[in-house]
Amino acid sequence: MIFDGSFITLNGLSLPYIKTFKVGRSKLWKDADRAMSGTVNATLIGIFPKISITTRRLTQEEMAQLCSILDKPSFTVQWFDVRSQSTHTAAYYASDYDTEILEGEKERGLYKELSVNLVPIARRSYN
Repeated sequence: MIFDGSFITLNGLSLPYIKTFKVGRSKLWKDADRAMSGTVNATLIGIFPKISITTRRLTQEEMAQLCSILDKPSFTVQWFDVRSQSTHTAAYYASDYDTEILEGEKERGLYKELSVNLVPIARRSYN
């Protein structure tokens, strides 16, 4: 599948203005400890796929629509997972992010790129 910016949605909203899409496969461990021999003893709780996105420059309307979702305590993200070659849907929340209007573009309402991390609320189960 070639990335065209349309295979990630937030609360059903397609994001065709996505410039970069990156999935970090964060492992969460429980009771991690390293023995004197260097051996790690730990229990893997699960993989928590954090999604990092960056947009192109946005119009005021696009920025308002995106912020209305990102500001919620949680929202549904549907995204393409290269590991399973399929689309997954899960609950996520957004990291802190900044909105910045382009210098000299206040009248036209054009904003700089927006970068944000989408963090899963629950682990991803893999078979």
